[in-house]
Amino acid sequence: MTGRTRLVGLDGPRGIACLCVLAVHTIAFFAPLQLDRFHLTYLSEAIVYFFAMSGFLIYLPFVRAYAAGQPRPSLRRYTAQRLRRVYPGYIVIFLIANLVLAAVYLHNSTDVARAGTNAGSGRMTSLPDIIANLTLVQNFSPDGLQTGIAPSWSLTTELCFYVVLPLLAIAFLRSRSSAPRLWRALMPAVALAVLGVVGKIVTAALQADRAPMSVADADFGSNGIAVLARSLFVLADNFAYGMVAVVLFVWIERGGLRRLTARRLWLFGAPAWFFSFGLALALTSTGSRFAGTAFAVAAGIFLLVVTEPAARGRESTFTRLADLRPLRFVGKISLSVYLWHYPVILLVARHGWAGSDSAAGMVASVAVVAAITTALACITFYLVEAPAMRSNPSRASVESAGVP
Repeated sequence: MTGRTRLVGLDGPRGIACLCVLAVHTIAFFAPLQLDRFHLTYLSEAIVYFFAMSGFLIYLPFVRAYAAGQPRPSLRRYTAQRLRRVYPGYIVIFLIANLVLAAVYLHNSTDVARAGTNAGSGRMTSLPDIIANLTLVQNFSPDGLQTGIAPSWSLTTELCFYVVLPLLAIAFLRSRSSAPRLWRALMPAVALAVLGVVGKIVTAALQADRAPMSVADADFGSNGIAVLARSLFVLADNFAYGMVAVVLFVWIERGGLRRLTARRLWLFGAPAWFFSFGLALALTSTGSRFAGTAFAVAAGIFLLVVTEPAARGRESTFTRLADLRPLRFVGKISLSVYLWHYPVILLVARHGWAGSDSAAGMVASVAVVAAITTALACITFYLVEAPAMRSNPSRASVESAGVP
């Protein structure tokens, strides 16, 4: 760990997850036959890692303060950090993609998108729609979901988590409570895990009462079921398991949990990871809403394993491999990559730069989208994101967001 600003081993996996999302969206758009042939739809679950990582990193300062018996982090500073982390980069990218490139969706992308074309995209001119997209509230409405930069729904979910987390900390992290401090620190995660499970059950029940819907429509279409499916109400448990991991990390960091040695963590963590990951794949193939939960459990286990050496003040080969420089760089610029890749897909479709629906064409399409996206992401990261983060009152905020 470098001071208390960056946990070694997290940025590389964040970069891998971001590339997975870019790849699966590009392949689904330009090579849908290859997507099915190679069973690549599973790559879309990489978004769960971002949510689990947010749970880990955003909850970290609250847990550290509570474990040390110190006051909670300033809510004013916390709010400023979270807004600066998301909005400057997003607003600039949306405005360029919309006003300059005319490469945003004017209606729900699931309803209007056509593979290999830029159908349904263009320049958004309605002022209410532009304001809704700029503030990221469009995803609360069936008519607004998956408009603009389609994957921005995850930022809306992130922002809801940012609002809820301090409230949970105020409710549960009370120094005078008679409950054991470790269990008290876990309670916000338990609350979100329960919320997510209830949300999935409720959404599935509502969906069952509707006419048969495809998985795509139920998850992303212009309907109330999809709005619920993309909300914190349903996805709260994706954050919860990263929060469990960070509580254990802090207790190890402070010299507690002595029985949870590195050897035992690997001994029990590795089989648990393989089981939860295999379960996640199986649930995904059935269209279960609990597939994300299983992926989140696997992500939480990974987060604890990869950060455990830092908690004990040492390094490990596994952590160094997870933090290889090229992947770490992609992880650093991942928010811009995540936001740019869909407008770039539309531009590539518009100009016919994509490959064919073959294995070679699939690779070519991903390479073209990745190259253009990375170039644009570097520009917006260094000119917009980095200056905004440097203006934060705390240097720690630079590394304290799990968003792409």
